[in-house]
Parts: sequence; C-alpha cells; structure tokens
Amino acid sequence: MSDMQRGQSIGCVLALLAGLLCPAGSARGVGEYKEYFVAPNGRPDADGSRARPLNLATALSATSPARPGDTIWLLGGTYRGAFVSRLEGTQRDPIVVRRYAGERATIDCRAPGDRDAPFTVEGQWTTFWGLEVTCSNPRRLTKIAGSHPEDIRRGGISCLGSHIRFINMAVHDCGGGFGFWSGGEGGEIYGCIIYNNGWQGPDRGHGHAIYAQNKKGTKQLVDNVMFNQFGYGIHAYGSARAFLEGFHIEGNVSFNNGSLARQGRAPNILVGGDCPALGYGAANEDAALEDNYFVGGVTVRGWGKLSATGNTFIASAGLIGLVPGGPLSPESCRWDENTYYAAGAEGANWRDFFLVQSGKGSSLDFAAWQGQTGLDRSSKHFTGRPKDVHVFIRPNQYELGRAHVIVYNWPAQDAIEVDLKDFLKIGSAYELVNVQDYFGRPAVAGTYDAKPVRIPLRAVRPAAPVGLPRGGPAPAGPVFSVFVLRGA
Repeated sequence: MSDMQRGQSIGCVLALLAGLLCPAGSARGVGEYKEYFVAPNGRPDADGSRARPLNLATALSATSPARPGDTIWLLGGTYRGAFVSRLEGTQRDPIVVRRYAGERATIDCRAPGDRDAPFTVEGQWTTFWGLEVTCSNPRRLTKIAGSHPEDIRRGGISCLGSHIRFINMAVHDCGGGFGFWSGGEGGEIYGCIIYNNGWQGPDRGHGHAIYAQNKKGTKQLVDNVMFNQFGYGIHAYGSARAFLEGFHIEGNVSFNNGSLARQGRAPNILVGGDCPALGYGAANEDAALEDNYFVGGVTVRGWGKLSATGNTFIASAGLIGLVPGGPLSPESCRWDENTYYAAGAEGANWRDFFLVQSGKGSSLDFAAWQGQTGLDRSSKHFTGRPKDVHVFIRPNQYELGRAHVIVYNWPAQDAIEVDLKDFLKIGSAYELVNVQDYFGRPAVAGTYDAKPVRIPLRAVRPAAPVGLPRGGPAPAGPVFSVFVLRGA
C-alpha cells in the first residue's frame, strides 16, 4: 500500500466516523441524542440509565425508548436467549447498538430447553457494533439430513431488516454466522470475525459464515475474516426463486472453511445459484474481479461481461476454471494484467487452466491458455510458490487504530517487522491478536514508539469449537496468519 493510499484510507475513516456518529443535516440536534444502557440483569421497566439499565429484549423492541440517532450501550456479560430487533432509525439518524467500551457483551443464542434462539434483526437503519454472538449448546451432530434438522438449535444472526450494519463483531459457534436476506434492502457486514459456525449432518457439513441474498440496493460484505465453518465462508446463493443482485465484496479474508466437516474443505467464497449471479449455475450479467489475492483454485462461469485484472492466483493445481457464457471477445471479457503462481509438482502445470467452450473442456498450460482465449496477454506466470513475504494491511473504516494485518509468509520466517505508523499514535497502547485465538492472549502488545513492530509468526491453535467431540481444526501458520490490530 503506497503512502497516498494509506492517507486516503485514513481520510475515509474520519469521514465515515463523522457520518455515522454525527449525521449531517439531522432532524434532531446533537444535544438531543440520548444514550440508553442495557445489562443482562436489566429490567423492562427501568429508565435505561447506567444505574437502572434496561433488559435487552425491551431495548430492541418496537416499544424501545431509543429513537433515531440514539445509542444503546450493552454492558458486559451474557445475554442468553432469542432476541428480535425492531428498531427504526433513519438514513440521517441511525440507531446504534454497541458494546460498551472495555467490556465484553455476549449474546448467547440458547433458550431454555434448547429451543430455537436466533438473533433476528428487523426494522431499518440500525447499526450493531462490537458485539459477540455465539451459542453455548454443545450439540453439533445430527442424523437428520438437510438444512433444518429438528434437533439442531444453534441460532445465529438472521437479518430481515433494511439498511442494517454489523460492524466489528465476533460471531462464532452458531448454526450459521449471518443470514443476510433479500427481504431487507442493502446493508453491510463489515470487519467481523466469523468462525466455528455450523453442524455435521449425515449428508454434509452445514452452516456458513455469511449466507446472503439480495434483491434491491447493494449488500456490502467488506473486510470480514471467515474461517473454520462446517460449511462455506461467503455463500451468496439461492434457488431460481431467490435474488442475487447487487453485491459489493471487498477485502475479505476467507480460509479453511468446511474444515470442521467430515467431508473436508468447502468453497471459501461462492457467489451464484439457480438465479443469475457470478460463478455458478444460471446465466449471469456482469462482474469485476480486481486486485484479489487468491490462494487455491478459482472457477468463473456463465457471465455475460467480465473484468478480471490485477489479481494474483496461487494454486498447486487448477489455477483457473473458466466457463464463458458465450463467445470470448474483447467486449465480453477483459482478463489481463494478472499474476499466476503454479505451485504444484513439476509436470502438473498442464492442469493450471481449464476452459469449457461449446460444451467441450480443455486442460491448458499458460501458453495454450493465452493462445486459445486471447486473455492474459500482459500477465505473468511463474512455476513454484512466491518467494517473498506479502503483507496486506486493511485499515478499519469505523474505528481509528484498528486494522486487519494479513501475512503470507512464503519463506516461513519466524517473525517479520511491520510499519504501523499510519495506524497508531506515538505513546498509544496497542495489541495484535491472532484471529484464530481472538479472545486469547495477544501475539504482540505494547506502547507504540514509531518503530516497526515485530510480529512472531507461528502456528496458533484455533479456538476450540463448542461441543465438538473430536479434535478441532488444524492451525494455520506460520506461512499464513491474520491479525487484528487494536490501538488507541
């Protein structure tokens, strides 16, 4: 990331914070906004002060005292059961539901008798920020096939509302992380850490980090980290009756999804189904794949118009599978200026590219791929893995001092040094937490002194899935690591 790019990112942070917390042109004066406090032992008849907090069900209900522009603070502790949010904010004055600073507020989707206990979000223009959503029910196995077994009661977030934001949340060990449905317009899932969701059925592993559909507006799936589900990472999928229109997917890290299931890995990101979208099933309209870093094979099929530029593809076999929706032409496909690393054993590179045209599939090396498709004229192709360390830093748009630090440590070094001057103030406290042990001890913590921060790179055992009767997933690292930077 260049200095100019870093400066632009910080500017975006400031602008977005100002727009979210102090909406311009608001119908209420800033001094008229109110704060309400919620506690696990709160009462429905309380006034919502710090001394007399509300219970969560009342604070989220249609009779909540919170009005557009107000903030609902969740104090530390566990809120157990099913909850429904019917809060009604406005575009200029969203309602914010947020974890109180320095405290851990956990919604446990488990009801007495282990009944269904989803966290359902209806209403509109509401922001949920910094909360933990999980399920303590230990049951992860069923003999009932399908997506709705009667004996699995794990809950999760089901969003039916419009213009709902979920920011910097930790969602784990639920039936599914987020259900982000087309009944609600647009919305955003941003900066969330999503892991260990789902269950094992006799047919397959079920439960994804994000299951999304959309009909109106654009759903933003940005800068989330998703790993170790029973099912997929992002699963933007639906039948012929579903809607998959308008997705902006950027800056996400998705790895080892499906690793909890007996069947092994599942796709980290799938967009498509029996209705038009990108990459699967029916005929699709248009898509742009730009500046991605893919480790593992990528399949794209059935598009009408496609742009794929500036991407890096790394795989031991099967770099690209391409099934065009029609004849290849410069008008239908701009696929160029990419970088490929064929990391498999010598002699296996003939399988790097797979092309289907007129119902016939061909396995191609890079030269044949260029010749038959006319694509990748200015792209680069290498044999073997990359040699250097690649570090990506994604600054958080909503919290200053917070960022995701993604490290591809191809030479397997013990540690690296990272410059964090654009994200931390001198003299401020900071910590770097490995996402695989998000609530554990930081990998690095200290006071920032303007020097590069040395980050140890080691295999970290992932957080144990609730109730899993066998060993958990294998640790990632030291070749690949993801950290969350938290600082003042």
